[in-house]
Amino acid sequence: MRRLRISLPVLSLLALGALAGGCFAQSAEELESPAVNRIATRLNCPCGCKTNMACRMDPYPCKTCWDNKKKILQMEQAGMSDDAILASFASEMGPNTVVVPPGILGSLSFYTAAALGLILVVFVIRKLSRKEAAVVAAGGPPHDPLLDRYHDQIEKEVDKLD
Repeated sequence: MRRLRISLPVLSLLALGALAGGCFAQSAEELESPAVNRIATRLNCPCGCKTNMACRMDPYPCKTCWDNKKKILQMEQAGMSDDAILASFASEMGPNTVVVPPGILGSLSFYTAAALGLILVVFVIRKLSRKEAAVVAAGGPPHDPLLDRYHDQIEKEVDKLD
């Protein structure tokens, strides 16, 4: 039986091929580029971290997000548009993967609720301050004989302490 012998030129060609293959791999800068992150922020991460795919959760990089960013980069390099990439992820992982930002009504409802709450607080403060002003203008609280009795009892007990 004849043994397989690998000569030095063959080994050098294999090493050169491995190095050349590494040159075509994606670098971290490419995967963290604004173009990739622009799309990654519009996709929910399916790993359960409840953030988008541009997340920086520990251990960084999240394996799921990293793999999906590689897909995004490959699709961008193939010339696909942002909407086509998002549609591709929606078909692969389901429609809940794509983040849908709130529309104009969703944004306005938050600010409207905050403004109504502020108006309510101002209204309540003004109403309460008017009641206190009315009590002060009338010469203090109304006279109560029961309150006078307790006041006299308190005065007697204080005199005993001296």
